[in-house]
Amino acid sequence: MTGRRPKNGLREVAQLAGVSLATASRALSQPDRVSENVRKRIEEVCRQIDYVPNHTARGLSLKRSQMLGLIVPTTSNPLFAPTIDGVRMVLDEHGYNMVIDSAERDHVRELEMVRNLVAHGVDAIVTIMPTHLPELFDFVRKMNVPLVSAHHFSPGKSVPTVGYDNVAAITEMTDHILSLGHHRIAIFSGPGHTTPVIAERLEVIQARLAAAGLPPRPDWVIECDYEVAQMRRAARALIAPDDRPTAIICTGDQHAVSTLVEAQLLGLPVPEKLSVTGCNDVAIAELCNPQLTTQRLPYLELGQAACRLALDMLAGRDVPERTLLPHRMIIRGSTAAPTKGLSS
Repeated sequence: MTGRRPKNGLREVAQLAGVSLATASRALSQPDRVSENVRKRIEEVCRQIDYVPNHTARGLSLKRSQMLGLIVPTTSNPLFAPTIDGVRMVLDEHGYNMVIDSAERDHVRELEMVRNLVAHGVDAIVTIMPTHLPELFDFVRKMNVPLVSAHHFSPGKSVPTVGYDNVAAITEMTDHILSLGHHRIAIFSGPGHTTPVIAERLEVIQARLAAAGLPPRPDWVIECDYEVAQMRRAARALIAPDDRPTAIICTGDQHAVSTLVEAQLLGLPVPEKLSVTGCNDVAIAELCNPQLTTQRLPYLELGQAACRLALDMLAGRDVPERTLLPHRMIIRGSTAAPTKGLSS
């Protein structure tokens, strides 16, 4: 590395890359507006001569900070990591950086975070919080700051939203268990009172089972938090008694994997004597034994789509109010028809 920063660095970049000064500038400030071949050629020249674009100066000329704010419900749940990565991938394409903060599932905290992000000059905001205070929408509209909501469709959202069909996903999973012939079905859920997505899944499963004439016993509907020891205790309470369900529908993969772990410790074969399903398809779903039947939800794509919408809004382009991304059921080794004599 020479440590040299040419006085007319951008002009030298343009000359070495064989493009005009305007094209070189555009490639570094708005890379989506030049061809990939040209962009890569200019980036290679920048590396060769140790040229680093002055993003502060560029931001001043565009009256932008080249920063996007990203709000997550919590940093303790690995479920949000793919969405964060999806946002980052798109920002990298456009020469943007991001500021990430956690609302800790608190709507008031989310509103304060949005205010702080705007005060610090971010160009746009993506939030993964499932629901929001009405004041949040009023604030971003007044400040004219693009905001996109990702993950969950809910009534009253007046900003562009990217999500998946939560009801359809959990309905399909419930129908899968019913189609196998299970009658003794339990529900193992995350805390619905703090997570609207989970509350919706729990409600849909119960309604679907009731419609099939198989409402679950009250003691076979368990909600618990995501602390590992707590999930394992709750799972054991469900499957340890001789009078156990033959299938457990879980609202998330963490509860499902906890159930598989406890079943293995109890010597209860899955899926021969117990079927278990999850939802989300996080990495651990493929690492457990047997591998988990679950719904693959588009968390990476949610981040990518939400970020693109935010940048489109910033550029003054029209965007849809709702963007629905597909999910896919992944049937693996944790589900099967109940052993004869155990289905009723």
